[in-house]
Amino acid sequence: MKRKYVIFMILLIFIQFLCAPAMAAGAKFVRAYRDSNYDMYVNRVNIIQNQGVVSFWVKSVYSDQGKALVRKELPKKHQKAPIQYGLDYFVFDTKKGKYNVKLASVYANEKEIYREGSKKWLPVKGGTVAAVLINEVNKFLAEKNN
Repeated sequence: MKRKYVIFMILLIFIQFLCAPAMAAGAKFVRAYRDSNYDMYVNRVNIIQNQGVVSFWVKSVYSDQGKALVRKELPKKHQKAPIQYGLDYFVFDTKKGKYNVKLASVYANEKEIYREGSKKWLPVKGGTVAAVLINEVNKFLAEKNN
């Protein structure tokens, strides 16, 4: 158990190092999805592809309506914070057609106020936000490889 904890902590430190450069260069993010609650931007520079697994950062900029929805999901102590955006780390297994949001963070005043992760793999279903994101990433990878 102690070994898993150490590996998890190393992974979190690694993610923090990836996150800082991603946040510093906003031009790296390209809009991939938009609705009345948020705009989602994919970081095209830091897409990692390895043996059928594609991972990348997504920045979500919330509308006022989207901020209200996010606030409802936050713990009480963060519900009054001036939410700015979210930053998520998506992992897609293209062979199995499944995805996982390894890390989901919410930022206020340029600081992370909430973070959660998931080990649950979900199917990529047509018409969902996850499907739109992976399609955009696949288009970029196809352009990059040509």
